[in-house]
Amino acid sequence: VTSKKDQEQYWADKSRPYRHVSVREFAERFRRFHVGLRLYSELSTPFDRSKSHQAALVFTRDAVPRWELLKASFAKEWLLIRRNSFVYIFKTVQ
Repeated sequence: VTSKKDQEQYWADKSRPYRHVSVREFAERFRRFHVGLRLYSELSTPFDRSKSHQAALVFTRDAVPRWELLKASFAKEWLLIRRNSFVYIFKTVQ
């Protein structure tokens, strides 16, 4: 759902005149549409953990060790420093 001004450009049926569709009306029609009904039925059934693979779910608080997170964060920062090194050099010389 887009803004009132932008919605007209996405109007599919050019033979019928454009009319603004509110968020409430859009949501209600989606709920009555077959995709919305199927989505509602899928989400209303509880998830059975016994049928899933053990490796698919995370059961620990820290799925990735803190050392790995620190290394990844440092690698990202180092990449940004190298990428923006021209700016740092320019500001230092200036």
